[in-house]
Amino acid sequence: MILEPFGDDKKFTKKEREEICKNKQIVIKELEKISRDTDNSLTFDEFLKHIDMSEEEYIKMVRVELIKAKVSLKRAPNEVRINAYNSVMMSLHKANMDIQFILDPYACLMYCIDYISKSENGMSKLLREALNELKKGNNTQSKSVLESLQIGF
Repeated sequence: MILEPFGDDKKFTKKEREEICKNKQIVIKELEKISRDTDNSLTFDEFLKHIDMSEEEYIKMVRVELIKAKVSLKRAPNEVRINAYNSVMMSLHKANMDIQFILDPYACLMYCIDYISKSENGMSKLLREALNELKKGNNTQSKSVLESLQIGF
């Protein structure tokens, strides 16, 4: 489910803000208990009944905190600390994954650029060191650096 933040036009009364804050504290406290209990198999609906909250109240509580749109994954309460994953992909590619849904193309582009240029920073530093060693006349050390770069890339 995609959750949007409330618009600037949405104003809450003092009583509504207090109720939302109280609900948030209850949810945090109960999720902490559940996340420590690995045998807990409570469903989301059972969790809502347990804390005496409707789904609408829960969603409202989450939306109040949002600054930008967010994908809310359907999860069991004991899975709150687990990164997003795809069970089909996980069975095919047994590695760590942290799947993020793209809701903001600009943010996605910035993430990709930062990720790509992250390795270039280290590479540039390594190449500068090799160049400095060559200028000093220390060919053996710079040659080994360049050979390790060749193997790695």
